[in-house]
Amino acid sequence: MSLLKSLVSSLIKSKLDDRKKELQARLIAEIGSTESAWVKARNQAYINLLDGADKSVVNRIEKELDKL
Repeated sequence: MSLLKSLVSSLIKSKLDDRKKELQARLIAEIGSTESAWVKARNQAYINLLDGADKSVVNRIEKELDKL
């Protein structure tokens, strides 16, 4: 049972890491394409948060960006 838990945990972590990378790429692209200091600062703050983010934080950042 422990091996199964470990495998599932690794898969979930891998998917979350993939989402973080995609979100980070989206934020960096927007930083590069805008002249707005506010957007650049906001996106950099989101990037900084992503490093230690769990699933709920990633969901929240994605939700906020989708509203824009």
